[in-house]
Amino acid sequence: MGKSITKKTLVQALAMAMALLTMTGCGSGSTEVSSVTIDKDGHISNVIYETFDKEYYSLEELSDMASKEVSEYNSEYISPKISLDKVEAVDDGAFVKLSMNYDSASDFSNFNDESLFYGTLEEAEAAGYRMSGELIDSNGVKIESSFAQDHPDRHIIITTDKSNIIAPFNIEYTSKGVTLLGKKEAVLEGTTADSIQLLLSK
Repeated sequence: MGKSITKKTLVQALAMAMALLTMTGCGSGSTEVSSVTIDKDGHISNVIYETFDKEYYSLEELSDMASKEVSEYNSEYISPKISLDKVEAVDDGAFVKLSMNYDSASDFSNFNDESLFYGTLEEAEAAGYRMSGELIDSNGVKIESSFAQDHPDRHIIITTDKSNIIAPFNIEYTSKGVTLLGKKEAVLEGTTADSIQLLLSK
């Protein structure tokens, strides 16, 4: 199956017009923060913000580009796996906002060429992932080495995407460098690891 990569296509298109400034995590409380929201059933909502120069690309062109990518991906399945909510200009046209929904973390991964896993520790192991022994809680205390074996039904998020992650349950342990905004939102831009893990309370 050929991979559609709307997120990367959008970035590449904008990069031809100007140097991109990805707004992920810029400024606490800012609305221009790219995010990935996961619900308890594993459905994904993704909001992407990028700088935008309307002299080079129109919103209609970018929307058509994204719609085409989505259609090509969905054509490989009996029922649609991805939907495009909207492409819109924000902050007086300085930024473009792309909103999308995915049936699953695997659809997000395949479409965006970014790794994203959501499931139990048992499911993660079956999929070839292993819980990091370097995870820490909010006090900096490292997770017990036997945790995965003792709690196979606990949920974990594993990703290479550096957007903010909004989890369906409280985040109890994280990779080093992750900052929490409340109990369920994680800011990943401060991490240096290629793959980031968030262990949830359920």
